[in-house]
Amino acid sequence: MSAISFGDMAASLRNMRMTAQVKQDLDRYNYEVASGEKYDLAEAVSGDFAPLASIERALRTLSSYDTAIQEASLFATAMQTSFESVSTHVEELSSTLMTASTNADATSVSVAASDARTRFDAVVSTLNTRIGDRSLLSGTATGKTSLISADDMMADLLTAVSGATTVEDVGIIVDDWFMSAGGGYETVAYQGSANALSPFSLGEDETVRMDITALDEAVRETLKGLALASLVDEGVFENDVSAQASLLRSSGEALMGAQSGLADLQARVGSVEARIEEASLANTAMTYSYETAKSEIISADAYESASMLTQTETQLQLMYTLTARMSQLSLADYL
Repeated sequence: MSAISFGDMAASLRNMRMTAQVKQDLDRYNYEVASGEKYDLAEAVSGDFAPLASIERALRTLSSYDTAIQEASLFATAMQTSFESVSTHVEELSSTLMTASTNADATSVSVAASDARTRFDAVVSTLNTRIGDRSLLSGTATGKTSLISADDMMADLLTAVSGATTVEDVGIIVDDWFMSAGGGYETVAYQGSANALSPFSLGEDETVRMDITALDEAVRETLKGLALASLVDEGVFENDVSAQASLLRSSGEALMGAQSGLADLQARVGSVEARIEEASLANTAMTYSYETAKSEIISADAYESASMLTQTETQLQLMYTLTARMSQLSLADYL
């Protein structure tokens, strides 16, 4: 019985086709080993990309929420830090002012008043803190600085109390300037909006509000207390140490009263920070779940891919070796 064999041309074509297939397999396993993902996703999902598309869409949504959460966290942290700084100034200065008013000597009064003026500048600067291009305490007018400068505020206050002759008169004028609706603080000092900042989105149907502005009563009480003592440093009752000491006492008492309000503000911001942290943890957990589900669909078996890569490389080397040997065959070798 005669054997049927391939002709030279057919054998050559067959070898070319096999070599191309092995090279394609080599590319496939190289990709899977390097990326950890399956080379042919269509085969992996049996042609149905709907589940994978749904997962990708969910991950993009969670990523956008993560960005919003980070922004809200940064805003809340900056606000908390600002109020902590203001609270520290108030706590330290209030005791200094009470001591100076009790001593009632020119040196103590002068030193305490100078300290108050310096801290007044620092507190106004802190309340004007911005994150990027957004003001913390300006409400919806985030592009505007919350307050005018401490120097400008003090200049307006000096004009307001210029006709006052008693400590009580100064106290009433300053209280009216800071605390009354339509007073100097609202019309001159505050540059933001009366409308609170829009809520931050933390997730689907979940938002958090940071609606504190420099119009808050605790902020105004704090600035009023600082301003009373700062007026002494600006020369109010310059020749009456007793009156200046009395004004320092009023300032110290106002600041002591403002501490509880500042503590409330810090507690409100702390509550917001806690909600943001919870949202962040939930978002991270959801992202992990979707990433795991996606990985189960697209990830290649690392061990299997590495084994097949080694096998394919060996097969390709063998084919090249056989081809090289066959190319060296000649009729003279058989004669």
